[in-house]
This record gives sequence, C-alpha cells and structure tokens, in this order.
Amino acid sequence: MRMGLTGRGLTLALLVALGTACHEGKETRAVQATAVVDSNLLDFGEVPVGEWREREVRIRNVGYVPFSALDALGLANNPSFEVELTEGARVMPGESHVVLVRFHPLTEGLATETVHVTTDANQGQEARVQVMGMGTPTQIGVEPPLLDYETLEVDSERTLEVTVTNPVDLPLTLSVAGPNADPFTADTVTIPPLSSRKVSTRYLPRALGAMGARLEILSCEGCTPSTVELKGNSVASAFVFDPAPVPFDLIPVHERTQSFTRARNITWRPVTVERLVTSDHAFVPVSRPEGSTVGPGEVVEMQMEFAARYSGPNVGDLTVHYTSDKARNSQVILDARGGRPTLAVTPVALDFGEVPVGGKVERVIRISNAGTNGNLLFTGVASGGDSPQFSVDVPTRGAEAYPWSGGVWPVLEATPGLPIAPGADALELKVYFEPTAAGTWTASLRVRSDDLFNPEREIILTGRSRATAPCVYELVPQPLMDFGNVTPGRGAVLGFQFRNPGSAECAVKDIHISNDGGGVFFMPGGRLTGGVVAYDTGFSAMVAFRPQAEGDYTGELQLTVSNPAAPTVRLPLRGVSRQSCLVATPSFVDFGPIRYDCAATPRKTYVANRCSSPITVTGADIGHGTSNQFSLVTPMTAPVTLGPGEGFELEVGYARNVHGQHFSPLYLRTANEPSPYLVPLLAETNHEGIQVDRYTQGTDSQLDVLFVVSNTTTMQPYQERLQAAIPQWLQTAQTNGVDVRVGVTSTGLVARGPQCGGGANGGEAGRLFPVDGSRPRVVSSTSANAAADIQANLGVGMCHNLVQGLETMRQALSAPLSEQMDDLRTPQPNDGNAGFLRAAARMAVVVLADEDDNSGFGPESYIQFLQTLKGTGMSHRSQLYGLVPTDAACATAGSGAPRFTAVAQGTGGQVANVCGQSYDGLLEQVIQRAGEPQADFPLTAAPTGLGEMSVRIQGQPVPATQWVYDAEQNAIVFQPGAIPLAGQSVEVRYRSVCAAP
Repeated sequence: MRMGLTGRGLTLALLVALGTACHEGKETRAVQATAVVDSNLLDFGEVPVGEWREREVRIRNVGYVPFSALDALGLANNPSFEVELTEGARVMPGESHVVLVRFHPLTEGLATETVHVTTDANQGQEARVQVMGMGTPTQIGVEPPLLDYETLEVDSERTLEVTVTNPVDLPLTLSVAGPNADPFTADTVTIPPLSSRKVSTRYLPRALGAMGARLEILSCEGCTPSTVELKGNSVASAFVFDPAPVPFDLIPVHERTQSFTRARNITWRPVTVERLVTSDHAFVPVSRPEGSTVGPGEVVEMQMEFAARYSGPNVGDLTVHYTSDKARNSQVILDARGGRPTLAVTPVALDFGEVPVGGKVERVIRISNAGTNGNLLFTGVASGGDSPQFSVDVPTRGAEAYPWSGGVWPVLEATPGLPIAPGADALELKVYFEPTAAGTWTASLRVRSDDLFNPEREIILTGRSRATAPCVYELVPQPLMDFGNVTPGRGAVLGFQFRNPGSAECAVKDIHISNDGGGVFFMPGGRLTGGVVAYDTGFSAMVAFRPQAEGDYTGELQLTVSNPAAPTVRLPLRGVSRQSCLVATPSFVDFGPIRYDCAATPRKTYVANRCSSPITVTGADIGHGTSNQFSLVTPMTAPVTLGPGEGFELEVGYARNVHGQHFSPLYLRTANEPSPYLVPLLAETNHEGIQVDRYTQGTDSQLDVLFVVSNTTTMQPYQERLQAAIPQWLQTAQTNGVDVRVGVTSTGLVARGPQCGGGANGGEAGRLFPVDGSRPRVVSSTSANAAADIQANLGVGMCHNLVQGLETMRQALSAPLSEQMDDLRTPQPNDGNAGFLRAAARMAVVVLADEDDNSGFGPESYIQFLQTLKGTGMSHRSQLYGLVPTDAACATAGSGAPRFTAVAQGTGGQVANVCGQSYDGLLEQVIQRAGEPQADFPLTAAPTGLGEMSVRIQGQPVPATQWVYDAEQNAIVFQPGAIPLAGQSVEVRYRSVCAAP
C-alpha cells in the first residue's frame, strides 16, 4: 500500500521475537514463520525542496514456512514522505518483500517519520523503521542573475527580461524585495511546476540616485529564495557637461571670446538634440547639433561665443532641449567671469650651460594654477628633440614626491592627475642635463594638464657639452666609512669628501646609497644630482646610520665620475649596533658653521657609565674622517674606571683652517666592548667675515617641561609660590592650544635625608620625582588631575644643602635615564625617565632655586648640551628658564645666580627674580613660545650690520619685507604669513665680528 509521510530521514526499528512457546519442542519451533526488517534507520540526506528520492526497506523471511506482509504505513502522516508496500505480499522462506519509501521535501529543514510494518509471521509480526531527511533550497535556474537597467531619466522606464526555470513539481512564487523595491516590478507572480518562463521586469524611478533591489523566487513559504539582482540609476537629464560651468576668458567690453563644452549622454537610450537656447543673447551657440542623435555614452561638442557688454551679465545658462522617451532638457552654467584653472609654468626656457661629457646638472621648473576657480590637474610630460640628453625626476610638492604612474622617458604619465589649487600651491619638477657626447643640444619639454584651452606648455631645454680628460679624484674617509658602535634605536651622522687634486675638471653625478644595509644607511639630504668639480676644489655630504636592532651592518655609497675607464666609484660603509655601557651627552659634537677668521670655541661631551657595574674606558681617539681638523683638547693619557653613573668630560677642538664641511668619528673604547662607541664630530668652515646659521623649523603646540626645583632647607616659600601658579599656567596652555608634558626633578645629585620624601632621600640625580612612583611622574596637561599632580610633585622637600641643578637637568634628559623605564644603577624599581621626552616637542627647563648652581662643569657645557638635545639644526628648540636670585635685594641663600643665568641666556631663555610675588610672567612666556610655529630664530653672533644679511627658507631667498632683525633678542623674526612650516630649513647669512675668546 502507499500513503503520505513527513520528515527528513528514515529509521527502521527491528523488533524480532525469537522466543518459542514453552510447551512446544524443538521440532515444532523449527517450522514457525519468522520475519525481520533489514534496517532500523533510513536517512535520505540532503534533498532540494520539490525533488524526489526513493529508498527500499526489505522484509525478510528467515524461518522455514511462508508468511504474508500485511501493511506498511507512516505513523506521523508526514506529507513529505510516501510509503508503498509492493504487490505480491506472500514471502517464502529465504525470500524478501520490498517496502518503498519516497522523500519529497515540501519545506527546508529536518523532516522525520516512523514507518510501521506488519506481517502474519509467528515471530516479528511488527517492526518500526525511523526515517529522516533534510530539505535544502531548490536549485531554481535564473538567467541572467543580474538585471542592470543602467542610467535613465527620472519618470522614465525600462523593461528587461529574466528567464526562470522551475525544476520541481511545486509552483514557484515571485516577489520584489530590498531597500529600494518600489521602482521595480515584475509581470509574473507564479511559475508552474516543471516549466520555464520569461519574466518581464520594469524599472520606473520617481526619485534621483542609484537604486537596488532583488527579485526573489521561492519554492515554499519560508524557503531560501533564489535571487536576481536589480539595479538602476536615475538622473534628472540625459546629458552631463565637461567642463561645467563652461568657462570663458575675462575680456574687455565689446570684445568676443569663444569656449566649448562636451555634452555626454549618460543614459541607456539614444536621444535627439532639438535645439540650444541661452538665457541671454550675450551668449551664442556657434555649433548647430540640432537633429543629431547622441547614442549612449556618445559625446557632442558645443561651441559657444560670449560678447561682452558694458551692462550685460557675464553669467548665464545654456539649455539643451532633446527628445528621449519624451521631450526633456539639460542645463549648464556659462561663466565669463574668468578664473578657470590655467596651466602656468616657470621658467619657459632652461639653459644648462656647458657641462663636461659624463656630468649631470639640474634645474627646477615650477608648475602652478594661474586660475582662481577650481583645481588644475597635472597629467604628465613629453619631450622631443635631443631628449636622450635630458631627463626629469618625479614631481614634488614640498617634501612629498609623486611617482609617475606610467610611461618611459621621453613620455611620462601622472594619471589620473595631480591636483594643483589656485594661489600658492605648486608642483616642482627637476630637469636634468646629462650629456653623453660633446655637442650642442636642444630639446622641448611639454608639460601637460587638463587646462581646457592650453593643456600643454612648452619649455625649451638647451645645453652644451665638452670632452674632458679622465677625472682624478680623492675620496675620504678610506678605506671605508666606519660608524663603530651605535646603540639600537639611535642614529649617527658622518660624512665623506670628494676632492679634485688633478689638472682637469671632474664631472660627478648620481651620488647615492647603492646598498642601504636593509634601510640602516641613508643620506639625510637625499641623493645628490652631481655637478662639476674644478681643480683643487671638492664637496662633502652626510651619511647617516640608524639601526633599529642589534647586528653587524654593511652598505655602500656610490657615485659616477667622468672617467670612461672607471666611471663607478664605491665607498664601503660599516656599522655595528650593540648595547653599550657608555653614553655620551651630547651624543654628537657639532661646531656648526665657523668662520675661517674666527677661533672656534672647544666643545665638550660628557662620557658616563650607564650600567650598574664599573667599566674601564681604555681610550678615546679620532678615527679616519674627511680631514684632520678635529683634535682632543683633553686627551686620555691613561685608562679611566667609571663606577655606575660616573663620568668625565672630553673636550674637542676644531682648527677651522680648511674651508668646507668636516666629519670625523670620535671612538670611545672600553675593555669589554669589541667595537668602539661612536661620537660623531661635525663642523663647517666658511669664508672670512660671513657667519652662517642654520635651523630646522619644528612642530608647534607640543611642549615638554622639566621643572628643576631646589630641595635645600630655605625653599619652602618659593616652592609654594610655584605650586600656586600651576592652575593658571595650565589654563594658559589650554587657551593657546599647547599640549604640555611635565616632569619634576630636584637639584639634589646625592642623597641627603629621608625628610625630603619621594623615595630618593633628596638625591634624585635627575630621576623624575617622586622616584618611588607614589604619584604619576610624567603628567600630561590633558589629565583630569594635572594641576594637583604637578603641584604635589613640585614639593620635592627641603633637606639638602647643595644645589647642582644643571647637572641633575643633564642627567634627567640624557641616556640612560631618558631611555629606560628603570635605572639599573639604582636599587629603586622603575625609576627611569622613559616616556617623558617627545622627539617632536619643544623643550623647556624651568629652574627654581634661591642660590646659584654648584655643578662641576662650566655653563658652556650645559649650553652645548641643550643646543644639541633636539638634533642638528634644532638648537632653538630647547631653552632654560630660571626663577633665581637676580640682584642683591633678593634676600635668599645666595645673592645671585650667574651660572643659571648664563645657561638661560645662552639657550635663548630668560630669568625672573625668585623673590618676585608672581611667577606668572615667566611661565606664560614658556607657553607662548610653544603655542605657534616659531617665528624668532636667535643668531649665534652679533651682526655688524644688515647690509649683507640674507635669509633663505628651503634654499629660496626670503624678501627682506618678510623678516626683521630684533637687536634686543639678536634674532631674525619672520612676519606673520612668512613663518617657516614644520620641517623646513632656515639659513641666515650675515657679516659679524668674531666673538671674544
């Protein structure tokens, strides 16, 4: 028999009774009928909704007499299952009879049923089989799976067809769903079983914009639908215009000018242009596209003319009437006010002069937008003529370079275009002349853009080249540039010198790092183009080594000279990076630019032991550099053993009798470190009478402040006065937009007594207070408790009898304290100052003391330390300010503070009287100096006059109207609007007299 079942799976339970009647013997039991079912579980697995699967269950006769299969049915009456007992129900011994079970899922998910089988056998008269199956989504066919109606005008329609194939014997239902379903409809709701139909769908948008929906096709309620993606875009009209608005040149009254725009059909259907109409007869269509058909994506150009009238408008509209599904129109603005994006290039000609064959020189062109409305797009360059003798670099904007997107010289592309805004914005492009043979060479360089009327500007390139004898040169240092040991995470700079001692000129080019050792070697000023080095002249340049991890590193500097037999010159580079117990403060000795006729003041570095055990410094020597201009004023004559934290000063002299830049390594050697510790020596000798000061503009609005507070027994009223000033000081910082980070240390270099508190007994030795970490030791002005924490930290106690604030300042801002979370030389945990100093922030040291400093080194040592704290060219970024005794009327422990005052004046800071009733004035100056980009740059010498003074930013002269000399500060002060940007270099040249020795 056959009947319906539901569920997904089939299990047959076998119930076979093998017992016999107790009163029968073995012979009677042997002839009884026994029925068994061959499975108690039937699993159909996964079957798509609407499809059929069939399985068999067999009733077997395992006895010796026949029996009949009477019935098979589903107990749960699940409609997804059918059960059929086949014909011929008599089952002979050893034979079997088939029960058919069919699975036809009507829903998705698990379906189950129990099949009950009955027979008239003596044993096994009834059996149950569990049946199961899983309904899965119907495999409905849709073609195509995406209907893209493309773009059409609002309130117009488009119809597309999709073919839906129903593979099952269930009807399918169709509906449109999704966030933008309303504009989409289908003409069919049901697909009959086992059939295929074309379904017509329509998109009729009533609003503008991109829209999307989906056509869902289901074989059952709640089933997973098969989908057809529907998408379309609605626009107000068929045409978009480029350019828009249509720009006209600004012309005088009674003159005429022409322009054009391109109208592109962005819809899916062809349209027919009917007529062009302008809003004023001052604008006249020149082209006549009436009657033309514009297909999808096609463009029609429309020429326009403007006639200027005294009283007439210079802005209007062009209306393009056209027919698509009905009469429609598109509009574009006509603008005759001028100011369209316009390509401007300066200069229009470049003459490179005469260059030896094999040389390379550069010139720079400036590409700008002479318009006032909208960006201009620079799209590339092309060259003709003798272009193999010339080349170009990548375009740049300030320090940012933009690689070419495609092409090879002489045609290079910058797609989709580099935008140039009107006004001061510009791109710069280096152009090179690199002759390969003697002769006179001329080429054209065409700068390309999206300027509508003049998309290209041509620059004429000319150059002459001459043959020359092979270059004879000297390159030092030799045999290699050795950086010694530079600890991981730090950097060092040395340099090379190229000199021409021969009788012929040398052409040098392409000076670069050819092997950077995995990124650790580089030229701080970037690769050099080259030039011509005349007899008995030369040039120098820096090479930097900045390892981030321990290791042994090698690299190479490479340049090309005018010697066909050996054109490539290589200089090996070597550096080691290991942790060291030595630390030098400052980490480099920089004399800066020195005049040939002025004696150079010796400079010092403080060499200390940063480890927790003694070390022996066995020697200090100056290695191979670019010259012998440096010498040790205080050479080591015997090994020096340094206990933890101990150190000594090394003083370096500079002869300054050879013009140019000079670089040498100062090597410090220890008994147990195989590679010498490097302290770079840097200097530059300029011509007589002319002083050169160089700076690099830093970032604004970030300020690190170290308060160095005396903890002697007479300091109570002054500490309290400074604490009272802190809330207003922080408010001033917030008002000026300055992010302040504050640390406090005492003037105590050695421990004195526990009454000072803070965990160091008054001997912070540069460690931030409190050393025991009972409060935050580094406080940000943005912290909710900033004022209270700083005030508490300023209370460093009153237990000491010795003020050594300059030395504790140096210790606080030097390695190892400045780099480590824990000072390994001391028993207190986590007492290092790491996290206080920020590389990009300005540095201000504020000393509070009622007597002068008693540190062991001269004030000039601490001035040099602060001037080098932020790196080369950044001496103006660190100042010391003093709240100290300034005259005898101040009744304090000391009558004056000449050492603190000297360091303040030497670093561009200021002092105020510690006996004053308010410290607000000096503290406000500290904030104001950091609240905006620095405008004042203090000079290193006093000018003799302004007649020969010149100022440059990024190598470009600055007009004298944009800066002034402030004699009181002895500083150059830039006018508002001319202040250098962060990262820009500043150079000041002036005539001065030599400072007194």
